[in-house]
Order: sequence, then C-alpha cells, then structure tokens
Amino acid sequence: MENKYGLYIAHEGTVVRLPVNPESYSITKDNDNGNYNVLGVGPIMIPRTPKLQTAAWSGLLPGRADLGAVLTAGAFQPPKFYIDFLQTAMDEKWIVRFVANRYTEDGSPIFDTNMEAIVTRFKSEERGGETGDFYYDIALSEYRDYSPKTVKLQPSAEVGQPVTATSETTRSIPQGQLTVGQAVTVNGDCFYNSYGGEPHATLSGFRGQISRIVTTDPQRPYPYHIATESGGAKGWVKASQIQVVS
Repeated sequence: MENKYGLYIAHEGTVVRLPVNPESYSITKDNDNGNYNVLGVGPIMIPRTPKLQTAAWSGLLPGRADLGAVLTAGAFQPPKFYIDFLQTAMDEKWIVRFVANRYTEDGSPIFDTNMEAIVTRFKSEERGGETGDFYYDIALSEYRDYSPKTVKLQPSAEVGQPVTATSETTRSIPQGQLTVGQAVTVNGDCFYNSYGGEPHATLSGFRGQISRIVTTDPQRPYPYHIATESGGAKGWVKASQIQVVS
C-alpha cells in the first residue's frame, strides 16, 4: 500500500517532498510565561504570547531510488538537489511552507501541520561505507508576518467627537476571481509543482481551499495550489479544475 504520510517544504511554487520519512520528528510550541514572587502572595505566573513553533528532525537523503523507504521513486532526485534547496533556503532567508501530511498505515488521514517557517539550521554529512547517501539535520522556526498595517483616520462630522480609525487591509474581490483562502471543489489531476511535474493524485469532487496562487509566470500551467480544509498541502491545479463553493 502506498505510504501517504509525508513531509513537504515548499517555496515559490516548488514543492519538495522529503524522499525518506525520518524515524521521528518533533514539533514544539512553548509559552513565554513570566514567573514572579509577590509579597504576601508568593509565586505567581503571568501568561504571555506563546513562543514561535519549531520543527526539527534528522533524516536520510538516499543516493539511489531502489531503497525500499524512498517515497519519491517516480521523481527521484539525488541528495545534491535537496542539499542545494535547503542550504539556499537558509542562506537567502526564504520564507518556506512546512507541511506534514499524516496518515495511518491503512491510508486514513489523521491531521496535518501547515505553517510558514524559516530554515534556522541545516547540516549534511556522509558516512563511511554508505557512498552516495547523505544524512542531515534540520530545524525550522515558525514565521510570523510583522509587516505594518495601514490605518486611515476618519474625522467625525461633529465638532468635539473622537476620531475613528478604520483598517484598510481588506479589499473588495471582483466577482469570479479566485483568491487565496477560498473554499473550492476540485476535479482532475493535481501535481507536485505548478509546472506540472508528476501528477500524484486524481481528485473527484475534492473539497478544500486555495492556499497559494502563482499567475505571474505564463510558463506555469497549474498556478493554483490546493490544500485540505485544515490546511494540508494537496497539489497544483489549473483554474478550469476549480469551482468556488458559495
């Protein structure tokens, strides 16, 4: 039976599935709570904003496709492909999307992790007697958008009344336009990348959402990335395969 459980790292339309699932990986989220001693009360804890979520694991990049654990045998890439991709992601401070699609052994979905992240650590090594294979360690840290929002002040018509502030982060959407976050149903083949690289699933009445759109490059025939309703990556499709759920 096909192993659907997979870890993915995506950037700018390129979705990279790790060729071998690690033996284990950790996703950690801590609180940054404050501990204090108050006179007459004793120790207290003040809740604060949680720290950034992190993901880390060690894994194998095989030098050949015939290894039984390889999940990408149909689109095999040598270790250099993954090493270059991950090193560039760290060196150039890419904001990537990390996705863990979880399934049981019988193919039943569990739940997904889907977050924007930055590669904060990557190390690769070769080991004696395993020529062509590379081992690696990686750590990712959750990315939070810190860009400022534009606020427009609206003076009151009456003198002496307080000024009101309205945010201009939302815009009206032209009718029929596909946008990120829309609930949709999808039919047809979906692909690992927007160039149509290797179809990995055929969808029929699949209900999900648009998670990414890359329409600035005419060389990409499948510019719409579809995710599950919980945010798990599914694949790239074209507009004619999508129907918006009203």
